[in-house]
Amino acid sequence: MGDRKTKLLNLFRKFYYALYLILTFGVIYLLLPKQGTFKYEFQKGRPWAHQTLIAPFDFPVLKPKEVLQAEKDSLMKNYIPYFTMKSGVKDSQLQLLEKNIDESFNVVEVDVDSQSVKQVKAYFTDLVGRFYDRGIIESHVKKYNFLGNEDEINLIQGNRSRKVPASSVYTIKTAYHNLSDSLSAIAVTDSLIMKLLGVVEVGSFLEANVLYDEDYNKTKTEELLSNVSSTRGAVLDGVRIISQGDMVNNDNFIILESLKQAYERNRMHGGWISTSIIGQMILIAALLTILVLYLQNFNRKIFWKKRNFSLILTTILVTVVMARVIFENESLNLYLLPICMLPIIIRTFLGARMAIMIHVITVLIIGFMAPNSFEYVFIQIIAGTVVVVSLSKMHRRGHLIITSFILMATYFVLFLGFEIIKEADFSNIAWRDLIWFVFNGVLLLLTYLLIYVFEKVFGFISDVTLVELSDTNHPLLRKLAEVAPGTFQHSMQVANLAEETILRIGGNPMLVRTGALYHDVGKINSSEFFIENQLEGRNPHDKLSNQGSVDKIVSHVLDGVKLAKKYNLPESIVDFIKMHHGKSLVKYFYLKQKELNPDIELNKNDFMYPGPNPTSRETAVVMLADSIEAASRSLPVKNAESLQKLITQIIDSKIENNELEDAPLTFKDIKEIKTIFLEKMKNIYHVRIQYPSDGNDDKKK
Repeated sequence: MGDRKTKLLNLFRKFYYALYLILTFGVIYLLLPKQGTFKYEFQKGRPWAHQTLIAPFDFPVLKPKEVLQAEKDSLMKNYIPYFTMKSGVKDSQLQLLEKNIDESFNVVEVDVDSQSVKQVKAYFTDLVGRFYDRGIIESHVKKYNFLGNEDEINLIQGNRSRKVPASSVYTIKTAYHNLSDSLSAIAVTDSLIMKLLGVVEVGSFLEANVLYDEDYNKTKTEELLSNVSSTRGAVLDGVRIISQGDMVNNDNFIILESLKQAYERNRMHGGWISTSIIGQMILIAALLTILVLYLQNFNRKIFWKKRNFSLILTTILVTVVMARVIFENESLNLYLLPICMLPIIIRTFLGARMAIMIHVITVLIIGFMAPNSFEYVFIQIIAGTVVVVSLSKMHRRGHLIITSFILMATYFVLFLGFEIIKEADFSNIAWRDLIWFVFNGVLLLLTYLLIYVFEKVFGFISDVTLVELSDTNHPLLRKLAEVAPGTFQHSMQVANLAEETILRIGGNPMLVRTGALYHDVGKINSSEFFIENQLEGRNPHDKLSNQGSVDKIVSHVLDGVKLAKKYNLPESIVDFIKMHHGKSLVKYFYLKQKELNPDIELNKNDFMYPGPNPTSRETAVVMLADSIEAASRSLPVKNAESLQKLITQIIDSKIENNELEDAPLTFKDIKEIKTIFLEKMKNIYHVRIQYPSDGNDDKKK
């Protein structure tokens, strides 16, 4: 039954891997540009390494981007914007003004005939109307910083458009001030108007009636810019473009770039399949095959877990999708893509070697989109390697910030190297392009957030989380310290012992320390049944049978797993709780039971921990440290000889009982572990050298 279940699980795993690989392949197929690829690689400042190139067809010579942009900027600088005068604004505001004046005569107690009222209303509306006739704009034209010409505007009134000085149009502010001056002047000679100004705020009826027509201006600017020619001449079919060995200078570089774009445009294919995309997909399939072979042959442990395989393919897909989004936006540069997030994430969860391998494969895939693929691939492979090497740990914010600066410096140096080769002159280097690398370095800081997301989605654990969990103020550790202080101190000693060991033989010291701190949390539920928490003269095991005592002791593993899940501890920490005793025998009570029943064949399984045995270097080291630290407390004499004997006896016993057979430890590791344990235990118990007697000791007594 067990073999059948294993076969079904393996079959499901293979089906899952195949399905995910096909999905990855399909998404990349959809994302890659559907166009032909120019078959010649070239760089400015380098010799033409191919055979003499003859124009295969007529094609236009494109203007350099900076020249074309300068021409467009010049046109936009002289562009006269269009504003529309809305007639309805004047009519509605003047009607409101007349109504307000009528209401104000009821407030102002003056004896006035209807003719005078009519004259006053006509004066106010005529005065305000003149401002509307000239036009009132929200703000001065200079405030519209997206406009070119600030001295003139095109004023659209009805179906006619006329060019007027920008100064001829009022702003709301200037209209208000002019209106106030006019009213103040007339109020001095007209008492009725003066009284009305006390209750009528005429300036409140001024509103902008000259509005910037965004849609109309957009249409006009597009028409204007469309007239700018993107070409300057043409190359005819059969004309020699460059000979083998000739230097690629600025002039022939422009012609080669024009030919490349014309070639790719002519080979553009918007459908699902073309000869070019078939070639690309053969190469993508080769990269994915290499990835699978690498995992299967050199990282089988990583390959065997679905979450690892899912993480690898998911990060590749997400990175390629982001690259495609940037590629589609002509205003963005592909160097903006923070591709070095990928090796950081992979390194955090799967190790440095795997991170570099995945990074290289992803960069090669994105290289199909990059305008200068060799330059892009070269720079990104080196940048990713530098990031992986420099970020050896990431449990503090400063580590990632420092790596971000190192990455930016690496980008600057490599980019300048290529620019010097291409331009051969520092004055021609595109210094403004360095800003993309600055943005790239800043975006790299988002890796902290992504690591948290991937932790939750895939069930991994990072150094940042381990630092948080190893804080002794964590609620579960605080509870352990309060309920089982002896166990807490024991866990601290095991953590120190195991951490030092794993640092020297290789492994994750933060994981070991955290796992060691939590390995005995199950003792919280029955702390008094463990000797390190017992008061002198009180042992609750005296009231239990041997089997009952075994059940109590073994239960701390199962209770620990339950507590770990209750406090949402990661699975990798739960492994330490499950494996710190492996499938070992509770030997003391087994022997006592055997002594009481010498004629009965005992079932050892009734006296064993549930396991499993350790499956990693980290869990194995914690198992050994736990056994040795606990056993050392009962030594009557603690010196170098007794400690060495104890360490050797316990470790050899674990090996003989096959408790370490699933852990990737070598004989060299075992030898090193014994040495380290002895050094640390001697320091813990302050073992000193015993000096020989000088023969005078008895005389001093």
